Amino acid sequence: MKKSIISALLVSTILLGSVALPAAALADEFDTKIQQSENKISELNGQEAAASAQLETVRANIEGIKAQAAELQAQQAKLNESITKLGTEIDKLNVKIEKRDASIKEQARSAQVDSKANNYIDAILSADSISSAVTRVMNATKLVNASNDLMKQQEKDKKAVESKKVETESKVKELNETAAELEGQKGQLIDQEYQQQALVSQIAAERTTEEDKKAGFLQEKAAAEAARAEQARLAKLAEEQAAAAKLAEEQAAAQAEADAKVQSETQPTINNETPETTPVTPETTPEIDSGDNGEETQPVTPTPTPVVPTPTPTPAPTPTPAPAPTPTPTTPPASSGTGAAILAEAAKHIGKPYVWGAKGPDSFDCSGFTSYVYRVAAGREIGGWTVPQESAGTQISVSQAVAGDLLFWGSRGGTYHVAISTGGGNYIHAPAPGQNVTYGSSAYFAPDFAVRM
Repeated sequence: MKKSIISALLVSTILLGSVALPAAALADEFDTKIQQSENKISELNGQEAAASAQLETVRANIEGIKAQAAELQAQQAKLNESITKLGTEIDKLNVKIEKRDASIKEQARSAQVDSKANNYIDAILSADSISSAVTRVMNATKLVNASNDLMKQQEKDKKAVESKKVETESKVKELNETAAELEGQKGQLIDQEYQQQALVSQIAAERTTEEDKKAGFLQEKAAAEAARAEQARLAKLAEEQAAAAKLAEEQAAAQAEADAKVQSETQPTINNETPETTPVTPETTPEIDSGDNGEETQPVTPTPTPVVPTPTPTPAPTPTPAPAPTPTPTTPPASSGTGAAILAEAAKHIGKPYVWGAKGPDSFDCSGFTSYVYRVAAGREIGGWTVPQESAGTQISVSQAVAGDLLFWGSRGGTYHVAISTGGGNYIHAPAPGQNVTYGSSAYFAPDFAVRM
């Protein structure tokens, strides 16, 4: 008895530990994921801040380029005014030059005509007096000098026009080149602005995604903690039910032991009386009793008194163990629709590998498989391991199991394997490491009890 109680305590300890360890591991896993998301969000926030600062730098550079371009445009406007003014001056000079050209040509023509008719010598020789000759020579010299001055001014003005044209064209060219360079820089900076804006948007999107992931992890953690609490409740319920079953078993055993003791006490008296029945008849004749056999008859006298308790065999209905089969509660079978849906979903995963602790959909362990199938096919949470799943329905015998019920291996509160019944003593399960989800038969691997779902 002590040994079985110790075993029960050990089983309870193992079960409670197995609840705590996966739950703690699951909590740690979600905490790790949440921390990773927070680290990623922090990193993205830093990247976003750096990218935004770079974007502001690019925009500041663009504003600087725009200011330079505005100043350059003002210079171009002034230069255009000076070019227009210079053009007017050039036009005026050109008019003067044209007039001078006409005058010079006329003088040259007249000089050529005069040189044919009378040259300087003729002028001097034909003079009436010396003074007249000197006057003619002086006039001719003035005419030549004036013509030379005109030619010099003409050349000077032409050079001035050319110089102003070159200067203006050089300034226009320089300003145009600067404007083109600034425009190119502006284009590059605008392109950088678009790229930087795209980078900021991308980082912001990644941060939003990571924040959504973090929110999802928080929701999953909350769901896992709720599931853990539900598992703990189911485990406690299973433990209480196991304790109650054990107590009932111990009470039944004690009752059976008491009945057996009573029966063993009453049984020898019946055996002693049967041989004494023959001497009882001579006991009616008092002569025999008064003989020397008085000592022998003395042990017989106490025996008649126990004969009276012969009615005590009424407690001897040792069929009192009959109340022990209380586990034969007849429960309504699972709906055929649910059972069919459960089997259909379970069959989809035939051939997928067994991985300890896996909950699907690519791999499973035994309880992960049953939990996943019921969640998907019936929308039910039945617990994440075998003991909570024991309390997901009503316990029945294996022979009563129909399609969709659960089959368990091991004693209640200490089960180590679970499968989904297909009816007729067959089932679908995730067997063991190195094996795949497959069909099984009670003929080769028999469960200990079933639970009606």
